Amino acid sequence: MKMGRRRRTGKVDKLLQGVLLVDKPAGMTSHDVCQRIRSRLRLGKVGHGGTLDPFATGLLPLLLNGTTRLMPQLQNQDKGYEARVRLGQRTDTMDPTGAFTMETDASVLSDDEIRAAIAAFEGEYEQTVPRYAAARVDGKRLYEYARAGEEVQLPTKLVVVSSIETLGIERSGTTVDVLVRLDCGAGTYVRAIADDLGQALGVGGHLLSLRRTRTGMLRVDEACTVDRICDESERWREERAALQADGGRLPFVAATNAARWRAFLGEALIPVAQLLGGVPTLRVSAPLAQRIRSGEHLRKADLATLVGAVPEAFMEGDPMVVEDPEGATVVAVVRAACASASLGRRKPGSVVFQVDRILR
Repeated sequence: MKMGRRRRTGKVDKLLQGVLLVDKPAGMTSHDVCQRIRSRLRLGKVGHGGTLDPFATGLLPLLLNGTTRLMPQLQNQDKGYEARVRLGQRTDTMDPTGAFTMETDASVLSDDEIRAAIAAFEGEYEQTVPRYAAARVDGKRLYEYARAGEEVQLPTKLVVVSSIETLGIERSGTTVDVLVRLDCGAGTYVRAIADDLGQALGVGGHLLSLRRTRTGMLRVDEACTVDRICDESERWREERAALQADGGRLPFVAATNAARWRAFLGEALIPVAQLLGGVPTLRVSAPLAQRIRSGEHLRKADLATLVGAVPEAFMEGDPMVVEDPEGATVVAVVRAACASASLGRRKPGSVVFQVDRILR
């Protein structure tokens, strides 16, 4: 009987949280990066805050363990990119992975024409979703229609390009490469901008390379490479193997694993409170943490059991993070149900902080 792949059943670390800033290399899918990091760090789960195509490089924010519950927080952030657009060659995928559908002499274009055409994309514009995209039409992904050779009406969407500038223009034979820096809203297809630019100039074009430099306030300058993480993981594995060869034993302890990776990753690991804009933290007792994990709100009477102090001033609706007694994990994100100024008038059973999202 044919057997499937065995799933790894070893112990995993479910304590390490936060957003890990990874500089994705070309040739890996975003899913591949998630799986590699989950395996190397021995984590329970890892998700990403916005897909990068395999040919693209740059910032891929990874949400670790319970932080995956905050995925929309990252996916809806605006993005920054540096792109190279090749004019004179159009492809069916709008990027370097596709087949040429048009080749035209782009050398006739002047620098001023190119710069003016690029500048015209700044602001809002109606963008047609590419044929090779994951968006769905009638329950089926667009790339599935494209691969099957089936025609389908491509949807359009309003996108926002908040800034776009030409960094350089390089000429080689009949093609012209344009280096562009842009900031755009979530859901913008940069390869569609490259294709639209080629169409606007009448010579065709495609996105030759793409590097994400920013997601919201997170920047690639602070990111860690996949290779560096894998190298460190391998070094620790060799340390454990050497210890075992000498008759020693080093059992896996999640708290130790989390602490060691926090120290190694440093600024590349963004804490939950920082991700949410530096919001205050409530550190609660173990019994209260368990109740919050079950969805219970924090009442005025619970404030007397907090391990730390209640923030001095807050307004209704302000977000905060709730940590376990040791500060090892974030239990939940809560929102103030009242202003701090009204606490004195509230009864012990009144809800003060409502659970917004449980991180598990």
